[in-house]
Amino acid sequence: MPVKQQLLILGTLAVIGLEGAYILDQTLSPAEAGVETHQALAPRPPVFGNFLTSGSANRPASERRFAQGEAAPAAAPAPAPAATPAPAAPAPAASGPVVDETALRYFARQGDDRRLQAEIARLRALYPDWTPPDDFSAPAPIADAVLDQMWKLYGDGQYAAVRAAIAARLVREPQWQAPPDLLARLEIGEQRERLVNASNAQQWNTVVSIAAATPTLLTCADVDVLWRVAEAFGKSSRTGRARDVGTYILTNCQDPKERLATIQKAMGYLDDAELADLLKLERIGADGQGEFAPVKNDLARRRLSAGAKDPSLTVAPEDIALVERLVREGTGPDDAVLLGSYWFQHNDPTRAAQWFELAKGRADNAEIARGYAYVLNALKRPAEAEEAAYKWRDASKENTDAYLVVATAMLSVDPPVKMDREVLTRTAKAISDAKYAPGAQEFGWYAYKIGQTAIAARWFETALSLMPEDEPSAYGLALANQKLKDKAGFDKIVREWSARSPRIAALADPKARRNLVPAAESLPGPDGETVAPARAARVEAVDDEEMEPEPVARPVRRQAAPRTAEPSVARAPQRSAAKGGGRSCTGEVRPALLSSMSALTRGWCLMELNRPIEAADAFDMALRTSYGQVAQDAAYGKTLAYLRAGLTDQAAASAAQTSQAVPRAIELKTEILTQRAIGSYNDGRYVETLLMLDERSRIAPEQNDLMMMRGWSYFHLRRWNDAKTIFVAVAGTGSREAQRALATLAQEMKPK
Repeated sequence: MPVKQQLLILGTLAVIGLEGAYILDQTLSPAEAGVETHQALAPRPPVFGNFLTSGSANRPASERRFAQGEAAPAAAPAPAPAATPAPAAPAPAASGPVVDETALRYFARQGDDRRLQAEIARLRALYPDWTPPDDFSAPAPIADAVLDQMWKLYGDGQYAAVRAAIAARLVREPQWQAPPDLLARLEIGEQRERLVNASNAQQWNTVVSIAAATPTLLTCADVDVLWRVAEAFGKSSRTGRARDVGTYILTNCQDPKERLATIQKAMGYLDDAELADLLKLERIGADGQGEFAPVKNDLARRRLSAGAKDPSLTVAPEDIALVERLVREGTGPDDAVLLGSYWFQHNDPTRAAQWFELAKGRADNAEIARGYAYVLNALKRPAEAEEAAYKWRDASKENTDAYLVVATAMLSVDPPVKMDREVLTRTAKAISDAKYAPGAQEFGWYAYKIGQTAIAARWFETALSLMPEDEPSAYGLALANQKLKDKAGFDKIVREWSARSPRIAALADPKARRNLVPAAESLPGPDGETVAPARAARVEAVDDEEMEPEPVARPVRRQAAPRTAEPSVARAPQRSAAKGGGRSCTGEVRPALLSSMSALTRGWCLMELNRPIEAADAFDMALRTSYGQVAQDAAYGKTLAYLRAGLTDQAAASAAQTSQAVPRAIELKTEILTQRAIGSYNDGRYVETLLMLDERSRIAPEQNDLMMMRGWSYFHLRRWNDAKTIFVAVAGTGSREAQRALATLAQEMKPK
């Protein structure tokens, strides 16, 4: 390449460097620019945030050059990576170029063919008339053994050792001068090392700063650096420039694996529209297949996964068809589970069941069992749902929750169905062990309907010990005590509840009871409906011990319903009618009979009483029958209720129903991501845990407990350096847990 053209290229790179420094100056505070400290890990593209998405056509010319690959000559082979020693040749003499072949012969001696070929390409680009030696693998005599050792240290990436060796030699030989090419290469290598360290520490602005100051790093010879710069742009809300880096790679770099990896990495920080720009650069092989086919499959899966979590997102038919084809062509269960989850979330349990049944035929695991159980329950097949969920009930918190939900649904079928003794026994044990109040209440009604009144009374007592303010359980206990002729127990319930429950008060007043219940021979059920004795007669009686609840040691004041974590936001605003002279919400009322405002008020009241499932029903009714601010408040309350109950997926779906003010939206999103991170960590899904924490950290600071979760996730993934970075940062706050974690990490990293 002519010297003039080289100077033009270097000038362009210098302009890019100056622009990068300017960008850095505009985006970093003085403290950020001067100190490289641990920062919260940046997330995937967030729900709340702004991207710089202006097209390349509207950018400065130098940025467009970078996007189009002009930062390095496309036709000539790129220089070797920073870790590759490649001495610059001295200026050519009048009689011909004098080429420094030191690095060339060093790589030949080392047998490093990749660096050898990169160095040949570099020298040919600088000296077009130069011809490589016929047998450069035969090393020339080493004229300077000390300098050769410096090159060896450089080739091993020991830059500090090279600096020390240079300094030591200058002390011994003051007249000696280090080769300029070695110094230049050493500087580039050190800058690359800094860039990699900054990237590993998620210090995105520092990555951009170093790349801008050292544009010679940005070549196809070291695609890893380009990937890191693209990631830095993407993770710092400059996705347009991240796309430009991807465009540069796909326009100039030829390695098929690196090209595919470029698209796969871009999926972590580019949206579908920006990825589509990169996919246009796909090359079609001789077999007619595009090189990015695996990425297109993953993108379809990603969109389907998003739709499986958010019922408001409808996936394009071509994406669904593509994943269906992948199921037919493959043998694994994951794509079938994805399709089943999507259709279940979009209110098509029949189609969802088909895909879950196919997945179950290919594998048997906790995720499939959980999803299949929920689908069967939605299809009104509770006995099959209980059987599907039972095997994996202890696999995770989510599986335990699923089993309790479907088992409770099986108990609530009206008229009650006959259950095997084994099923009754294991259901009773599971509900007792979990202290699951809704299940205890339903078991009470089931026992009452089939004539096991004494057992019913004990279940209602259990439910009341877990939910002291639950009126249906109190009503059931009053009925059971009355039927058992337990006057003391009956009178106690009437005294405590008659002022709050008209139907409990009516049990002690025959005239009022006749007005409340049309037929004297009918038995009021949990929802105020009547249950005829003829229905109960369909179920044979079973032994008491098979349905006995476990004794409750002492009453608790809060419902122990299954939940992943107690959400910090799941507190009702101070608008509840449970306090301060408003209406009471302890009575049994059908939400469908309430006005939108009454349903909203009842929802907040039930939240104050820690009855989130009932509150969610009330909020849902208010949401269906209202608009404007009332609808917003109802959607907000419904999401809080699901979070309180630990139903994270339902909470996420509820949050998407109605737009909220930014503070509320951030509050809900933060808690949803927190619960999902905790659930993933408890299941051992550490990669997913990190993804959730990444997304959460973009909208809220990460406290020590979540940082420790991040550190242990790195630990389990054997990413020792990342784990150490986190543990050191937390230990700096005085955390003994982090100090113990560091000791464990040090023990694990010892050679074995």
